[in-house]
Amino acid sequence: MSDIASRELRNNTADVLRRVEAGEVLVVTVDRRPVAALVPLGRRRRWVAADEVWARIGARHADRALSADLDDVLGQRIDEL
Repeated sequence: MSDIASRELRNNTADVLRRVEAGEVLVVTVDRRPVAALVPLGRRRRWVAADEVWARIGARHADRALSADLDDVLGQRIDEL
């Protein structure tokens, strides 16, 4: 973790952000007082539309043995849930 003056952040924003993007954690200081931290964000999740999820899943069915076991445990067909 390195300190960076707010002035340097203002004057070299793109370079500072590249450092953070590369994984460096920077503490922004004002008059040598820490006031903020710049940290890299984790990889962003990509949300998938429900239609796309259902298209990928398709008409898949549970394994017959699994279905039988679940029928025994639940006392009903999974298809009816």
